[in-house]
Amino acid sequence: MSTITAPTLIPAGVTSDHAEDMPVLLAVSYLRVSTREQAERGGTDEGFSIPAQREANQRKADELGARIVREFIDAGESARSADRDGLQDMLAFIAASRVQFCIVHKLDRLARNRADDVKIHEALISAGVTLVSATESIDQTPSGMLVHGIMSSIAEFYSRNLATEVTKGLTQKVAQGGTPMRAPIGYLNVRRTDDAGRETRTVEVDPERAPLITWAFERYAEGETSVAGLLRDLTARGLVTVPTPKRPSKPLGKNTLYKLLTNPYYAGVIRYKGALYPGAHEPIVEPALFDTVQSLLRARTAKMTRHVQHAHHLKGLLHCGTCGSRMLLDFATNPRGVTYAYFVCSGRASKKTGCTRRAVPVAVAERLVADSYASITINDQTYRDLAAKVDAAFDKRMAGRDQEIADLMANRAKLEAESDKLLAAHFADAIDLPTLK
Repeated sequence: MSTITAPTLIPAGVTSDHAEDMPVLLAVSYLRVSTREQAERGGTDEGFSIPAQREANQRKADELGARIVREFIDAGESARSADRDGLQDMLAFIAASRVQFCIVHKLDRLARNRADDVKIHEALISAGVTLVSATESIDQTPSGMLVHGIMSSIAEFYSRNLATEVTKGLTQKVAQGGTPMRAPIGYLNVRRTDDAGRETRTVEVDPERAPLITWAFERYAEGETSVAGLLRDLTARGLVTVPTPKRPSKPLGKNTLYKLLTNPYYAGVIRYKGALYPGAHEPIVEPALFDTVQSLLRARTAKMTRHVQHAHHLKGLLHCGTCGSRMLLDFATNPRGVTYAYFVCSGRASKKTGCTRRAVPVAVAERLVADSYASITINDQTYRDLAAKVDAAFDKRMAGRDQEIADLMANRAKLEAESDKLLAAHFADAIDLPTLK
């Protein structure tokens, strides 16, 4: 954000002697480009569009005889939303200052939907600011407001139609085997120019990272490592993300690696909007290998889910009779896919104790607990003594509650009597109204 100061022009018919007495008209300039590529085109921080808009806005300010006191820029921000830093800063500045004009290159720089356009225009009107376009004839006259509404509707139509056309184009591209998104790690987005000068965008295998991706699938398919363990091995082998102008290379995260292992793109299939399409890119993982990895991932995910779903009424209540550690509920699956539930000693499982207690099947643990409860009995005299104690405890609690209620009722009656006396004294002119209050 920068401040630009321009010389104030003297309107025609006004001599220089009287120019000093004229009030200075103040304006703000708002500039915006939609994409980061536009903002950085030409190897500069502002590209080509921002300086062009700035010059047009300055010429408009000169025509109005106004001085631009602040400039607000949104570089690489879409106008579909009004939640833009530059725009919000401008509205806050306008509300707190004495600015007469808000100059934009075109109306669609401010908003590309009617709802946001109305809100922004209302904020400008409330602050006493006139919206001026450097390339469009809008003002506060009825005809100018009509043009404003028409141009705003055209901007909204253009934005919505562009989104529809882009979606249509991406759908057609993926149907032909093209990649409609940024290529995942292991591939590189490449631009080429053919003999006719036409630019084509394609995807190529990354010679540096693709072998590591292939190795990751092969290693996990062996069934001897977890995703976390595989991540450590890949990081040790030097797998990092592709650097960009804004983000340097860095190691993968666990969630990123999990998404990588479940991405069918590596097997030559593109997932787009929930559907699968055959891709024209070169696969770096065999389909059979990819399917093996998916089966292992699903099996481990299902196992963790079963642990949560199969909670047991004895879970957390049993302790090991050998070392006293808590017994944990665990599950084991045989080669035929049948799952068995066991209680295992946490001391032995964590190797915190030298306990040798073997796992106890859940059915055995249930039978042992039932047998223990069957041996726990009380005679009639003990039952009657316990019942008497419970009744006495309830009577004592209720008696205390009754006394508390009686005390509260008495206090309430006392306060009401005092209130009546005060009112009577006031009506007898014994105390005035302020004292009564």
